[in-house]
Amino acid sequence: MHHYFQYLRTYLIIKRKQLLNAFSFSKSKSYIPFVILSEPRSGSTMLHTYLNSHTQIKSYGEVLRENIEANAIATETAPYIESLAFKPHATALKAIGLKLFYEYYEDARYSNSFNYVINRKDVKIIYLIRRDILKVYVSLKIAQKTNVWSSIKSAENEPRPKIAIDRNDYIQFREEHLRHRRLFVTLLKDHPLLEVAYEDLVQNPQPVLKSIQQFLGVKPKALFTLLKQQNPGSVESMITNYDEVKDIV
Repeated sequence: MHHYFQYLRTYLIIKRKQLLNAFSFSKSKSYIPFVILSEPRSGSTMLHTYLNSHTQIKSYGEVLRENIEANAIATETAPYIESLAFKPHATALKAIGLKLFYEYYEDARYSNSFNYVINRKDVKIIYLIRRDILKVYVSLKIAQKTNVWSSIKSAENEPRPKIAIDRNDYIQFREEHLRHRRLFVTLLKDHPLLEVAYEDLVQNPQPVLKSIQQFLGVKPKALFTLLKQQNPGSVESMITNYDEVKDIV
């Protein structure tokens, strides 16, 4: 029953914001623009849903990727992000944003939108990292294997998927991941930026969410999400050949 009421509450908050936007006679760009920047499998969808439970925050999630793929866009001729997210909104909405992944920066389909964000120094960056890079890698491989990218069901009592790690593939992934982190710290050094760790968001969400809401200039509220952590437990239990690769992890 609790789960049903949480779902209904989420639906009503999101629907109210959609109706406000659709029927508002007063729209502007006076809101705080923001981006959730992260690597896949670092909690960006969880954070996106948390933020959307606030009545004054609108997070568009992966709207950029969804529209570019749906319209088979090979190269952006203009920053698509502006018409999809950073457009006029109802004045009741105080913070508007979306998700961007590291990999978009080097993809021609997203280059104009990514550079648009880099050049707009007023865009606030929620820089979401996951400290445990191995867990990022394992979570990504499990999602690719199962084709389950998010879930509202607890995984506590579910059978745990397992994978074998390719040593060289993981080393390459880790090096690329760290390169991206260094790159974006440099590219976004002039932006207002708040670094958030996935581990902190999962273990003690409300203090982390309060700091994010303050960063976005809205009155902090207790936020909620229906999503559950998909791969709880030790990373060793998810790797079938852990003994062969433990020296690199």
